[in-house]
Amino acid sequence: MKKVAAFILALTMSLSLAACGSKGADTPEAPPPSAPAATPEATKPADEATSELLAGFDTNADGLVLGFSNSYNGNSYRQKEEELFFNLADQLKEMGVLKDYIVTESNSDNATQASQIQSLVLKGVDVIIVDPGSTTALNSAIEEAWDAGVPCVIVNDGPVTTDKCYQINFDYKGAIMPAAQYIVDRLGGKGNVLISRGIAGVESDTNFYAGMREVLDKYPDIHIVAEVYGQWTGSIAQKEISSVLPSLDQVDAVLGEGGDGYGAVMAFQAANRDIPLIIGGNRGNFMSWWAQAYKDSGYETMSWTTSPAIAAASIFVAIDVARGIEVPMSMSVDGYIITHDDMEANIDTYLNMEADDIAGELYTYDWVKNTLYTQK
Repeated sequence: MKKVAAFILALTMSLSLAACGSKGADTPEAPPPSAPAATPEATKPADEATSELLAGFDTNADGLVLGFSNSYNGNSYRQKEEELFFNLADQLKEMGVLKDYIVTESNSDNATQASQIQSLVLKGVDVIIVDPGSTTALNSAIEEAWDAGVPCVIVNDGPVTTDKCYQINFDYKGAIMPAAQYIVDRLGGKGNVLISRGIAGVESDTNFYAGMREVLDKYPDIHIVAEVYGQWTGSIAQKEISSVLPSLDQVDAVLGEGGDGYGAVMAFQAANRDIPLIIGGNRGNFMSWWAQAYKDSGYETMSWTTSPAIAAASIFVAIDVARGIEVPMSMSVDGYIITHDDMEANIDTYLNMEADDIAGELYTYDWVKNTLYTQK
């Protein structure tokens, strides 16, 4: 059985910490940490959780300055990504491993993000973590940083196409294929599917969609009856799905990319229609709804996500790069799946998740060393 709601463990480490690193002047303040859900991991003392996270990591003071260039923080996933980044960066700053850190956010404007990367170099950072808004638009800025002796570590929404950087990328295409196959199997290879995509033009959405279609297109009796862009945000997904439901006689399943599951539920409820098979994205609002629906009526589905904690894990990688430790140039991370059996075994945990919590993988330094650094 997998470790339940590992994100709650990350949050327990942050309860006594404030995000005290520097932020770019144009960067919105990160939201405060949400209260942890009542899980076994949430009972761990902060020092024990910190010890687990940092096990094997060299905490000798380096006085490094770290940059984080984020393309977007407008949904709960990206906000959790920044929150977990701040939590770990603050701990390492207290220890002296980091002298400071600087975070910028470009609101999905690629030209702004490229300029912010250039500005981070001029401010004297030692290494930059980049959650990119484009596969190509940042290449020149990343290459300029590399040539100036400031390596970039790409994380979460890559890959980018330049080879002058380190990359930690989710296998977006592969991560969503089990969810698509689950829909096919549950529907017996025949039915109507509504797809909720992310943000148009973003590489992760392109790869998610490719994975969906690779599976669904194998089954001629599976019909894609509508596609909307939910932008990985429940409220937007609800609005967009609500706009197409009146034109759809029958929807048997909703397949999204994460963050849109509860929005889909709300859209069907508002339309007074039966809730179809909806794939979740491990967000607390969907997980608690699913747990209650399972208790009430035996509702079955699956849920999955890529993990925003990867941005925090990339701090370990960035520091090791700055220290001159050899790490792979390209690294890959799997998604995190919650099955019906997981729900059944841990229903009280999921029932009590806060709306903006995310159940996913917590990446310790041991995981970074034993999983990422062993890749060729």
